[in-house]
Amino acid sequence: MHNHQRRILVIDDQASVREMVADLIREFELADKLELAQSIQQAQQALNDSDWDVIVTDMSLSDGNILDLIESMQQGYRFPPIVLMSGYLFGAASERASALGIKHVLTKPFHPADLLDCIQNIFEGK
Repeated sequence: MHNHQRRILVIDDQASVREMVADLIREFELADKLELAQSIQQAQQALNDSDWDVIVTDMSLSDGNILDLIESMQQGYRFPPIVLMSGYLFGAASERASALGIKHVLTKPFHPADLLDCIQNIFEGK
């Protein structure tokens, strides 16, 4: 069993996606603490307020690109593993994500089992 609280932050500007991801995490009891953010602004607030073990995020949000936020915060902030969900991650965006250390990318639409595998692998240190 895990010996510390598992904290997951979910960032997506589409309520249906946020809820689907949150429901999965709750159903499979993957997190002790779960917070949802729907914008870059909310995400930044959540990152500043708490430590997270996993971040599950969309790339394009209504008020900006999550990669910009990660880049801007990288100096003083140690990011946990990030699961990046995107409908169009290729070329330059894909290279940027890799350069930022993002190893887990799910192409939308993805199968819920793929997300579960991703989060479980992170917690198991794979």
